[in-house]
Amino acid sequence: MAMVYRLYGVADFANLAVHVALEEAGVPHEAVFLDLDAGELKSPAHLARHPLGLVPALETPEGTMFETGACLLYLGERHGLAPAAGSAERGAFLTWFVFVNNGLHTGVMDLIHPYRHSEAHAHDIGVAARARLMERLDVLEAVAATHPSWLLPDQPGVLQIYISMLLRWVRAFAYAPELAISAQSFPALHAIAAACEARPATIRAAAANGLSGRFFSDPEG
Repeated sequence: MAMVYRLYGVADFANLAVHVALEEAGVPHEAVFLDLDAGELKSPAHLARHPLGLVPALETPEGTMFETGACLLYLGERHGLAPAAGSAERGAFLTWFVFVNNGLHTGVMDLIHPYRHSEAHAHDIGVAARARLMERLDVLEAVAATHPSWLLPDQPGVLQIYISMLLRWVRAFAYAPELAISAQSFPALHAIAAACEARPATIRAAAANGLSGRFFSDPEG
């Protein structure tokens, strides 16, 4: 069968979410892992895929894409992992997908890499990022607790996948141990992560990224 997608990434980076979505979609794909230490992200070949030399980058039948949210939305729309355009659920789904992309993902990056803003004030920046994330996770938890059809734990979807990966990051990769956030503090979101990591598609993608066990719901820091 002809290859439909080629995903470029680094093991356990943001490409993980896109990899899970590809596995859930059940479409032919190849995951290409780049060597960060060898400088492959800044190679001419990869800079042609992503002008900043970041991941993920996804080759599709319609050209090469980058940005985690864009890749997930693209796959969700084309492979039934998001509410269809024109459906009653579409507006709410898009609202909360962008909330996660813009409100959570960016905040998580500040929790993990506060030194990118200031080496001298990295810890204070991390503390502020954690406070913002707790507030936003509380808001998302309240939505998830209502069990909307587009965010059910037992249904595969790009939003569930995205949330689950970010819950891994806030626990496993926080700048300092005292800044880590446990998904268990948010029962409805924790249920989404636990269900996601148990799905065969997620297990296959995680294994390719060197992960096993409770890598979303209760990762080791």
